[in-house]
Amino acid sequence: MNHFDEMTCLLYLDGQLEAAHARELSAHVGECSDCRALLGALERESRWLRDALTEEDESVPARLLDPRLAHPGPPWGWIAALGFGAAGLYSLWAGLIEPMRQQLSLAGFTEGNLLTILLFHGTLWKGWQIMRSLIEFLAVSSLGIALLVLLRRNWRRSTTVGVVLAVLVCALTVPPSASAAEIKRGDPDYTLDSGEVVKNDLIFYGKTAHIDGEVDGDVIAFGQHVEVTGHVKGDVIVCVHDLRVKGTVDGNIRTAANNVFVGGTVGKNVTFWTENLETSKTSLINGSAIAGGGDLELKGKIDRDLIAYARELKLNGPFGGDVAVRGGRLIIGSSAVIQGSARYKGHAKPEVSSGAKLASPLAVEIVSRLPDYADWHFYWHQFLLYGVGFVYGLALLLLWPGFFADSVRSAGRYGVSFGFGLLLVFATPILAIVACLTIFGLAVGIATLLLYVLAIFATTTIVGSWLGEKILGPGAGTGPAIARLALGLFILRVARKLPYVGGWILFVVVIWGLGALAVAAYRRRQTQVVAV
Repeated sequence: MNHFDEMTCLLYLDGQLEAAHARELSAHVGECSDCRALLGALERESRWLRDALTEEDESVPARLLDPRLAHPGPPWGWIAALGFGAAGLYSLWAGLIEPMRQQLSLAGFTEGNLLTILLFHGTLWKGWQIMRSLIEFLAVSSLGIALLVLLRRNWRRSTTVGVVLAVLVCALTVPPSASAAEIKRGDPDYTLDSGEVVKNDLIFYGKTAHIDGEVDGDVIAFGQHVEVTGHVKGDVIVCVHDLRVKGTVDGNIRTAANNVFVGGTVGKNVTFWTENLETSKTSLINGSAIAGGGDLELKGKIDRDLIAYARELKLNGPFGGDVAVRGGRLIIGSSAVIQGSARYKGHAKPEVSSGAKLASPLAVEIVSRLPDYADWHFYWHQFLLYGVGFVYGLALLLLWPGFFADSVRSAGRYGVSFGFGLLLVFATPILAIVACLTIFGLAVGIATLLLYVLAIFATTTIVGSWLGEKILGPGAGTGPAIARLALGLFILRVARKLPYVGGWILFVVVIWGLGALAVAAYRRRQTQVVAV
């Protein structure tokens, strides 16, 4: 029995087959099961294809038909967030960065030389030199690997491979720039005797260092006691308990110490962060001075400006530039001579001797320890700070809603949160700073410090949301979470301004919130490990 092919069956289904031939196929299908099955299969496929190509009628969305819905109103939430953010940035710039920049510029620190001091004359510059050599090596290695990958199809061309390898060898054998420094480790003491000369930088770490000779470079020291009675042609950068400078320093002095005494000559500027500072009548600072600490007594000559932040400051020497002081108490002795302007901002009325010589009257601003609630600037400033905190918390809530909710729940476990927070608030910066002292841990230490600062700022949002949840009650959705955040931050902002206890409330909130963040992060990490 002859069967019909697929093309004939398709023509039959489409009604394009001749009448006689169509009758013949119809009669044959009634007797042949194979052709009948083929015809049924082709008919189903044709129907599926026709249904797939048929466009269904779709109703027009209501938002396109109604012009009022097609153009919704302005996004007030985002506008408010952007407004708070802009106001917060302006407040940060006007209240902190710009005044600090002006104070530094008065002491001779412009943007250019301040960056130079931080990057090229600081204690980290030695590490940056090593880091630069490592980066150069990695760059050359990466270039070589890239060339080898690009030429991987030409391995049989020995000439090309030989040239590439020769260039890489030459690049790797180029001598690095000379970077020499003498590193001395006290056992426990180190002494550079008079008449001895160090032609490079001198780096010391130990207990006690006596510099009686000459250093043709910088002196960088970490220890307990450092005494400079010789000649240092570069800078003196130390982090010690006691520093005594009786010799000559041609460069700058940058120090963080407990006790500092200067009785010699400094060729450039000085920066002191110390508990106790004293300069003798025979001392000479040819540049500017920035001093911060507890009890400071300046009896020597400072050719340029002075910026001081102290609990008690005594001025009893000549100053060739402006003097700006902020602190608890200022005493200007009879031997003081200030050739520039003099400004004082503090809590107590300054004491000025009748024998002191001031080029202009002392500008005094007495600052109360309590906020001025009658000044509208106080409330405007608090509003801006509240807006900045709200925008920061809103960003955390919208970007990481799961982690934010876990942190708020962890804040309900008071004991665990306080325990972890008390540990982290002190241990984290110490470990990060220790990591920064090593070259390979520098990136880890800096990243840890940045995350630590961000976490500190996030603590008020976490505790504020928990407090808002206790007042408003739990609720699902973003809207209730934002309401709880706004209410809690407002309560904390008011509590932080309470006299005498506001600072302690902030301290407790920071420890509490930091511990809640740590517990939430630990739980999420454990959940991921179990899931894997």
